[in-house]
Amino acid sequence: MKIRSYAALAAVAIVATGALMQIPMTPAASANSAGAVFHIATTGDDDDGGSSSSPFRTIQHCAEVAQAGDTCLIHEGTYRETITPPHDGTAAHPLTFQAATGERVVVDGSDPVTGWEQVTGADLAALSSADPTLTGSEFASSVGGGAVYRVDVALPADLPGQQIFLDDRMAPEAAWPHAGDDPAHSPKAHADWGTQTQLGDDALSQPAGYWVGARLLSHNWFVSETGRVTSSAPGSVTVDTLPSCVGMSPNTTNYYSLSGKLALLGRDREWHYDEQGEALYVRIPGGDPDDVRVEAKQREFGFDLSGRSHIAVIGLGLKGTSIRTSSTTHHVTLDGLSVRYVSEYADLEIDQNKVTPTDPCDVLTAGETTSGIQLHGSDNVLRNSSIAYSAGNGVVVTGQRNSVRNNIITDADYMGSYAAGVNLLGTDNTVMHNTIAGTGRSSINIDNKVAGYDASGHRIAYNDMSHYGKLVHDVGAVYVCCRVDLADTLIDHNTMRDAAPVSTVAPAPGVYLDLETINGTIANNVTWNRTSYGVVLINPNGGHASGTKVINNTSGTDRKALSLFGGTYDGIEVTNNLGDVDSAPGATLTSNLPNGTAAFTNPATHDFTVGSGSPARNAATPRPPHTDGSSDATPTVGAHQFGVPTWRSGATLQGSTIEAESYAASAGTSTRSAASGTVVGSFDGGDRVSYSDIDFGDGRDLMRMTVATDDPYENQTFQIRIDAADGPVIGEFRVDSTGGFDRFSEQYASIAPTSGVHDVFVTAIGWAGIGDVDSFAFLTTATQVEAETAHLHRGTTVAEGGTGTVLTRIDRGDVLGFRGVDFGRGRSEMLASAATPASRANFAVRLDSERGPKIGTLTLDPTGSSSRFAPQAGAVVKTSGVHDVFLIPSGSQTIGSLDWIAFH
Repeated sequence: MKIRSYAALAAVAIVATGALMQIPMTPAASANSAGAVFHIATTGDDDDGGSSSSPFRTIQHCAEVAQAGDTCLIHEGTYRETITPPHDGTAAHPLTFQAATGERVVVDGSDPVTGWEQVTGADLAALSSADPTLTGSEFASSVGGGAVYRVDVALPADLPGQQIFLDDRMAPEAAWPHAGDDPAHSPKAHADWGTQTQLGDDALSQPAGYWVGARLLSHNWFVSETGRVTSSAPGSVTVDTLPSCVGMSPNTTNYYSLSGKLALLGRDREWHYDEQGEALYVRIPGGDPDDVRVEAKQREFGFDLSGRSHIAVIGLGLKGTSIRTSSTTHHVTLDGLSVRYVSEYADLEIDQNKVTPTDPCDVLTAGETTSGIQLHGSDNVLRNSSIAYSAGNGVVVTGQRNSVRNNIITDADYMGSYAAGVNLLGTDNTVMHNTIAGTGRSSINIDNKVAGYDASGHRIAYNDMSHYGKLVHDVGAVYVCCRVDLADTLIDHNTMRDAAPVSTVAPAPGVYLDLETINGTIANNVTWNRTSYGVVLINPNGGHASGTKVINNTSGTDRKALSLFGGTYDGIEVTNNLGDVDSAPGATLTSNLPNGTAAFTNPATHDFTVGSGSPARNAATPRPPHTDGSSDATPTVGAHQFGVPTWRSGATLQGSTIEAESYAASAGTSTRSAASGTVVGSFDGGDRVSYSDIDFGDGRDLMRMTVATDDPYENQTFQIRIDAADGPVIGEFRVDSTGGFDRFSEQYASIAPTSGVHDVFVTAIGWAGIGDVDSFAFLTTATQVEAETAHLHRGTTVAEGGTGTVLTRIDRGDVLGFRGVDFGRGRSEMLASAATPASRANFAVRLDSERGPKIGTLTLDPTGSSSRFAPQAGAVVKTSGVHDVFLIPSGSQTIGSLDWIAFH
């Protein structure tokens, strides 16, 4: 089998001490040396003392006992509670909640539902007398087949929405069209016509009054909205309560669905909740509720850290729940989390924290400040985590100096409001090195309705954003509106790609500055594949835009680098962009080039650096720092300077890439030359490829597939099983359209956490032509730490450089220390972004103290200067748990600079 390892990306020597030795987790006291360690286990008792032999039962009890410097060490299992710590940590001694080494801990927002009774024919007759639409319905057929069960249960009325799980997977509410098991890929119907309150579709053939009381979800133009049907007739439904924003007359296409009717329950795993009767109905797969675990959401938050400070939550899983902070929360660290189904609601309601005057489009704000992992307050960090599935945000950031780094966020905003992968409010916040894939609207959103008009000082950099705009159009990967001041905000070194087919009927640029947004700097970004209107679109919407700088960006496949829509401009700088740029009075254009003759290195693999013969070389106007580092006398036009190590975007992920053609067996498929070499295609329903001995390491919760498909085949599925063709299902990978079978893109899907070595079976579920596969990988986020966050950097200086801020002037004899680095279940590889002019530059890597156990010596390859960064990687002794990490420089007197370190 051909396997590409990430370690092969950089050549560097690391000398490991004791190659067969494994460093286990020192209990958290190693990171909090002043504190006690309390143990929690599902077999424990809160009346016990919290020792390893007499653990507590609940995390909350530990939270009530623990003080600054203490650690709540949580052992394997599911904990169904909300943890609300009453105490703070301190800067020197944080209060820590962490998973025990090698043990999977899940804080679960749901509780089991038991006491099921089969719905009988007599029950159906009684229900039909009150609701005649049940007669002849799919529900009636399901009851006749013995598959529908009911339980009397009062689900919480104070949750934003109800959420049901079957065997740990979110189950769909009964709807038309049937929603399927993946909320981010739910089928929608297409309206034929519409008015402000009425929607028409010939497929709505039911008799008058049938749909009254049902919930309508409509996605039209840039607006998603919900409302209850007040009247219906064959071919139409009417919702009198909808706001007068854009109405439902299809702007190209109105996608919609209907739910909230028991008659629609007709597929396995579907549910309906009768709120008035307090009854939950589920169609049970196989017809036996004893064979299925059913859970209902009970708690919106797994951790409530409102008003708390200096608290760390490390290495935990969360299911069906989120984490809340408040405006007074500060110095909270969320590290190495695996979060699934973070927020859920079915009704789009105006956000309670909206700050602008009331207008008819306020429904756009639904969930903007109240959903997702919530980083309110100041100096808080979310890092090294995976977040999958949210009706609203993946993450919301408010306040100041908060940081979202090295996370992978997939399938957020599947309700299609102005929620986003990351919703950004406040000032001076950082969103860097994240992978954000698959959003109903935008990957990153700044909306004046909740953010106000000051969005200054943000850094949005080195993120990979893809498959945005899946439900509405008139979007951007980064979308900013309206009249927002981006003074000192820098949007740089991002890749923005593969906009969804829905979005491309209207603008879908990389960065969209809408309705008089001003003063941003957009530099060194790259876009490709359906990023219509270019890297940057500035739309004053007939008003005025000023002060924005568009510098050294590259449009890889779309003709435009910059579009300027109608309005007036002043102080717009447009310099060194590769791709066509619009002109207008008030915009100064300098050294921009079309991309048709750019001579990119390898567009087929999305390498949009320029080749040696490119006219972009020696053609740019010097514009530091955006043009720094070129090996030529004059800088290069575009996002990549010639001769400079290629910068990378997205999260640092741990895992190995498997070439699709390296299968052990196949059935019904074929191979052809494309993309990076050979791809596997001709997948029809039931076709399969299998792979032997795939190593999931100590745990993978994400699958990446490099795949191509055309629009008619979008949303078809690969089912992923392990150990046998009929073995356990660990995930289903629904393929987003790439616009053609020769346009390959990296796509992501969440999988059930899986570890160890397994045979893997990839089976096409669907009808025909699902897609062609180049490669795939099973991944998890690596532990990445920014150098400038070191709690100890003796002898060094913090400066601008690299991916933002770096430690520089590192010399022999200095010391760098990083507190509380999570090695998870085991890390055996180290990555670093470093710059050194020295021929001999090393870092001894030690744990827990400057003289603690040595797990390796990192030997840096020279980069030519202390400001020219390159990736460095290699092996370290396998280490698990949470440790302080110390880097001790040696070799030449001058070592150089360090941007970040990571452990795989």
